[in-house]
Formats: sequence, C-alpha cells, structure tokens
Amino acid sequence: MQSHHQINPSYWQSQPLPPCTPLRKDCSTDVCIVGAGISGLTTAYLLLKNGFKVVILERDTLGNNETSRTSGHLSNILDEGLSNLIESLGEEAARKAVASHSDAIDLIEKIIQEESIHCDFRRLDGYLYLSPETNKEYLKQEAQAARRLGLHDVELQVSPAHFADFGPALRFPRQARIHSQKYVLGLIQAIQKMGGEIYTESPAIEFKDTPLTYAKTTAGYCVYAKKIVVATNVPVNDRVQIHSKEKAFRSYVIGIEVPSDSFPDILMWDTTKPYHYLRKVPDFKEGVDLLLIGGEDHRVGQEDHPESIFETLHDWALFNLGISGPMTLQWSGQIIEPLDGLAYIGKNPGDRNTYIACADSGHGLTHGALSAMILRDLIQETPNDWTDIYSPSRFRMRSLGKALRDNMNALVQYKDRIHLRRELKNSTSQPGEGHLLHQGARTFAIYTDKQNRTYTMSAVCPHLGGIVHWNAAEKTWDCPCHGSRFSCTGEVLNGPAISGLRSAVPKASPQPQPSEPATEERTEHETRKERDSAI
Repeated sequence: MQSHHQINPSYWQSQPLPPCTPLRKDCSTDVCIVGAGISGLTTAYLLLKNGFKVVILERDTLGNNETSRTSGHLSNILDEGLSNLIESLGEEAARKAVASHSDAIDLIEKIIQEESIHCDFRRLDGYLYLSPETNKEYLKQEAQAARRLGLHDVELQVSPAHFADFGPALRFPRQARIHSQKYVLGLIQAIQKMGGEIYTESPAIEFKDTPLTYAKTTAGYCVYAKKIVVATNVPVNDRVQIHSKEKAFRSYVIGIEVPSDSFPDILMWDTTKPYHYLRKVPDFKEGVDLLLIGGEDHRVGQEDHPESIFETLHDWALFNLGISGPMTLQWSGQIIEPLDGLAYIGKNPGDRNTYIACADSGHGLTHGALSAMILRDLIQETPNDWTDIYSPSRFRMRSLGKALRDNMNALVQYKDRIHLRRELKNSTSQPGEGHLLHQGARTFAIYTDKQNRTYTMSAVCPHLGGIVHWNAAEKTWDCPCHGSRFSCTGEVLNGPAISGLRSAVPKASPQPQPSEPATEERTEHETRKERDSAI
C-alpha cells in the first residue's frame, strides 16, 4: 500500500478523482503505460483513439502525482529563454521546440472541446516582466529571438497595460490557464469509456524489454505488452543513464485571496533567477479571486531552511505587487531540469520496446501533451518532426560543460556519507520533526510523530546511496543527489527511487556499569538516609 503523504495539498487536489483498484492478476495488452499523470493519460487517450489496447499502472491513488501540484500555466515560452534556446539548440531546433509547445496547447484545447471537459481553460496573454537586476537589453533580445522563431505577435511594452510600475514587459498572446485536476478527470473518464484499464496503488518495480516485454508490480503481477511507456517524471526503469542528464528542483506556490477583478487574468513571469510566476483563479469564493504566486526554486535536498520559502514568496508579493492578504494555500512540486531545456521523450536508450517521457523543465502540462503526440507516432511508426530534438539519446556538445557541473554537484552530496555538516545534525527531534544521526559508518533518519512515536530508518537513499536530508517545510526526507523523496516514515514519494527507506536500529549508547563498591556505598548511603529520616 502506498503512502498518500500530502502535508501541503494543492488547490487542484480539492477536485476528487474516481477510485480505481490495484492490479491483482497478470494481464496482456498492446501498450502498458506506467504513470497516470498528464503524460501517461494523454498518451493513453491518443493511443486508444488510434485503436490500441492500453493498461495504465499508477503507483499511488489518482491525483497524487506531480500533475496535481502544478500552477496550471500553459505556455510555449520555455524556461531557458528564447535567446538561450537558439544558442543551445540552433535556430531550426529552437523553432521546432516553440512550435511543439504551441501545438501541445492546441491539443489540450481540442481534447477539452471534443470531450466537453469543464476545466476552467482560457486563452490569455502572458507577460514577461524585467526584474531590476536584469540587463535592460534582455527583453529586446528576447523579442528579436521570438520573431526569429516565428512568434511575430510578441510585443515589447515599455509601460505595460498591467503593473506598469513593475517595469517593461514582453506580451506573449495565446497562452492559457487550466484547472489541471478537472482536466485529468475528463481524460480519465474518456479513457475508461474507450476501454482503457487503470490500476492504482500498483507501482511498477521491474521491467523487461526483450524478448518478452513486461512491467511487474510490487505485488508480483505482470502486464505483458508489445510496448511499454514509462511516464513517471523521472524514469523508474533506469538507475543511471538518464539521471546523469537531469537534475531535480522543488518549486513553491502560495495562494492569496484578493477581491474579484482586482487583478488581471494573465500569466506573469519575471526575469529573476530563479524566476517568479503568477496567475489567478477567478471566483475562488463569492467576490474573491485566488492569486497563485510561485517560484524560489532550489535543488532538491540542498536547501537548509525550506520552511521559510513560503514566507519569502509572500514577502515578494507584498514588496513587488502590494498584495498583503494572508496565505490561504501553500504547496510545492517537483521540477526535473534536462540539460538543454527540452524533455526526454522517445525510445529508452538501449531498449527496443520501452519508451520514456521525463524531465519537464517546468512545463509539465505542455510537455505531457506533446510527449503523447511523439510517443503515439513512434509506436505506430508515423513520422514526427519533433522526434530528434526530444530524443532521450541526444547529446549536444554545447551541453557538455553543464552536464559536468550538474554531475559534480551530485557527487559532492555524497560527502554526507563520511561527514555530516553541523546544520544537518540534531541530537533529538521535536514531535512532528526529523533529524539525522551519524554513528560510525552509518547514518540514520529519525522521525518523531505528534504522539512521540519514533521511526528510525537508514538515511541511505535506495536509488544510488545518497544521504537524505530532512525537509521541515513538507515533513519529508529528500535526497540531494538525484531528487528522490520519501515521507516522514520512509515511503517513496518521488523517484528515481522505487522503494522506501529501510527500517534500521542504531546501536544503543553504552552505559557505564557501576563497580561493586560504588553499589555498596550507594546502598549504605540510602540506608543511612532512610534511618535518619525515620528518626
């Protein structure tokens, strides 16, 4: 049984999703899809539309994955920045990348219309605002890059229609917002109507590519398939190869209530690194809208005080936008950054029948939709113009320096196996908190719950052996090497780990044994004390 650890549920998770049962027998199908987020569900939807039989395996219950922890932006403006995208990929590949995300938004809109999904979808403008610390020529460079990539309706506004005091901005038309969980609900209903099978609480932990292709769950049941798609944010079928080309971040979101229509219905980003992003949820309550403000990203497990980040976002909103209401909601999500800003979508390197979709680079919703189009075409052997730029086997020499730096960062984290930094050490845990205990060559993760019950586990991540760190903001154990995350009691929440932290028992500290004379002296003293007291 999987953990449903949600210390900070997102706004979208208030929308319930239908229950499904675990896989309880072996079965066979055309395509087995591992992961019921937007990538897996959209891939299943398109394959079913094209006549394939599909079985979906989900580790948790529906609606407890990263798709449920998004901010609900739909954008074709990638986080790398358009100028950097051209420099990294070349103009032709960058043009394809932008076009693919535009087509992804179009696909989502088309599915919504065809399936009559009510998910608060709306086309709107996106604004990229210049932060004070950014070079003033940056927006001009981005505007020129946008036109080179075919985005001719991008407009540089010196005094934007919204938040002119915030600074100049680029206006990007035809972006969109969406309620991700309502959209997922519509996909699930359409998939089940077409005969797709969805099994929850059925984590796949073993994969075989050839000659007999299958995915096996923790319960020992197999789904035999002609093709397997692993759509799990990070691949759980691979231990090293893809993980050496990506890095994991946490990104944070807060919700602040504001009077209806006091804030424009736009997408908003700034150029700070890491950048901030903002949108609103209209009609959150009667006469009230909800502003969703996000950012302050950091490498997973490498922030000593993540519990302060929500307040930092609140301060940013007050200082920059004059928004002073209390935080109504707060949550975070996992972002997997590839080397060049583009997800890894396609055939898993070295495999014949296994495909992956991972490393969304902060654009999980659009990457999820376009991955479905690519995987559908690869499986049915139809040409697709985007296959090469998203291929998991690609490597660009321009990315070599970044790859070396990222992997060196991961290697440095292993020093905690030898010597824990002082700020990671706590001698005890307060109720509801965790701490690390270093004992000889072993390190333990110790959590004390609100009832003062103690859970002791090995602090070694079962993926590749990093030492997990306590995350006080979300009450989780986070691995700083490759981003695996575990609940306070050790259940796996985010891959690449496929199993939880192992229970462990540290050695008891030796207690000095009193010598015999000391025992006699103490007894004699106690006897004398009792006699004097009696007198």
